[in-house]
Amino acid sequence: MKTTRCHPVRGRSGLLARLLAVTVALAAAGCGGSDSTAPPTGPTGSFKGTLVGESGSGVLTLSFPASAAMRSASPSRFALVREADAASGPITVTGTLALTGGSTVQLTGTYNADANPQLVLAGGGYGLTGNYTATNGVFSGSSTFPDGKTGLWTVSADAATVYVFCGTYSSTQGNGGGTWNLVLDKNNNLSGVADAAGQLQGTFTPGSQAISVTYTGGTATGTLNPTTGGGSGSYSAPGIGQGDSGNWTANTGGC
Repeated sequence: MKTTRCHPVRGRSGLLARLLAVTVALAAAGCGGSDSTAPPTGPTGSFKGTLVGESGSGVLTLSFPASAAMRSASPSRFALVREADAASGPITVTGTLALTGGSTVQLTGTYNADANPQLVLAGGGYGLTGNYTATNGVFSGSSTFPDGKTGLWTVSADAATVYVFCGTYSSTQGNGGGTWNLVLDKNNNLSGVADAAGQLQGTFTPGSQAISVTYTGGTATGTLNPTTGGGSGSYSAPGIGQGDSGNWTANTGGC
């Protein structure tokens, strides 16, 4: 009887190895890995704060969509990969600027974690740019007004829990005064913006309602009452101009 010799098909073992590698990779993407269940990173939800400038001030609210990790899961492993890749690109952001004593301006723009500035918004002749600070969940930056003048702004995460105190400061040294707006978040962190002083940063102590604020050129102290919505205190600004000091007052109904 004649024996037939077997001749293996060249390349089949290499093809099989590649198929196995793809299968393992898909299984890891769909089932095993902390990547598929990790919480989303970056800003999501609503932020609330204030904008203060040479031409006015108001309450600023921004809305960020859920990240790719928060979107509805797809049964397709390939779709999961596509959603994760999409998360690295710009996302659409909307917002409103409720001007003190004026109208409400609608804002639209984009946030891109890899850009600088990361956030760009515009609407009604207003322009805003800024960056995100993940440690305290705050966005801050600069703005332009329809008349070409400029300002600064800041917003804190979880808008429903944020208090915005709007008010004024007045110099006891004869140097006039201006707008003094503070933003209190749920973690008792303070931010804000004031004419001349610029960006404000500080802390709030719930029991005593005492606040401590710092800014370029000076400091401020006082109290804030989230229940009644009032607040007042004093400031010292030895590093601004020829030096200054005075008092400030603000309330949640003053915006």
